[in-house]
Amino acid sequence: MQAQRFNAQAFLEVLCFAAFGGLILYLALSGKYRLYIAPRLKPYLYFTAVIMGIWALAGIGRLFHPQYRINANHCFLLVIPILLLVLPHAPLQAADFQPGSPVLDPSRDTADENPKRNDMNTDIQSEPSETEFSDGLPGLDRKQQTIHVSDDHFGMWFSEIYLNMEKYEGYTVTMTGFVFKDPDLVKENEFVPARLAMTCCAADLEPVGVTCRYDKASELEAGSWVTVEGILLIKYKEYDGKRYTDPQIEVTKVTPSEEVEGYVYPY
Repeated sequence: MQAQRFNAQAFLEVLCFAAFGGLILYLALSGKYRLYIAPRLKPYLYFTAVIMGIWALAGIGRLFHPQYRINANHCFLLVIPILLLVLPHAPLQAADFQPGSPVLDPSRDTADENPKRNDMNTDIQSEPSETEFSDGLPGLDRKQQTIHVSDDHFGMWFSEIYLNMEKYEGYTVTMTGFVFKDPDLVKENEFVPARLAMTCCAADLEPVGVTCRYDKASELEAGSWVTVEGILLIKYKEYDGKRYTDPQIEVTKVTPSEEVEGYVYPY
C-alpha cells in the first residue's frame, strides 16, 4: 500500500490545536473567560494556549510525513469544547435562580465568635476617586455615616459588612442587586438584593447579598433589579440550634435599576 504524501491526520490535529489555543487566548485577552471561570484561573488559560501552540507547531513538521492509516477520533476531544464555546449561548442570569438556591453567608459567627473569612471581589475593578478612598474603603463616608456600594465593589462590601458589622451599625447603606427571595432563608417581609458569586466556574454560581427588611417586599418581582437604601442593623438568627449575628438593612427606599453585568469573585 502506498503511503499518502499529505498527512491528513497531522493537518486535522494542527487545525484543532490552533483553533482551541486561539479561542482560549481570545477569551483570556478579551475578558470573556469570566463568563465561565474565576479570574484567578486566568494564568492557566495562557498556559493552555501556549501548550496548544507548541503542539500545533510540532504537528506542522509532520504534514508531509507519510502515514499509512488515518485515525483522527481523538480530535473530537477538542472539537466538542470548541463547538460549545463558539455556538451562540447566554450566561446564567438572575432569573435562572429560583427559590431554594442558597445565599452565601460568610458570617456564620455566634455572638461570641468572629473568625476571619475570605473577602469577595467583583470581576472588574473600576478606579475609585481620591475621595472614595479618603477613609480607607471605596464608598465609605464615616462623617455622614453612609456606605455607597458601587457595582464594582459589591463583593468587597458584602464581605466587609458581614465580618465587621458592628463598625457599620446605624450606617445608611445603598446597593444594587436583583431581588432574591427564598422562603427557607427570608421572611415574607424580607428579600435580598443579590449578585451572582463565582468561586471557581459558572457551575458554582450562587446568589449573595445582605438581607433587607421591607414592608412591601411581597410586591417586588423576583429577579428584577433594584437599588436599595436603608439603615444597617444587627439581628440574630437561630440556625442548627445556635444563635448567629446577622446584618440586615431596614429599607427606607427602593428604586428600579438597570441590570448589572458580571459576577462577584473571591480574591
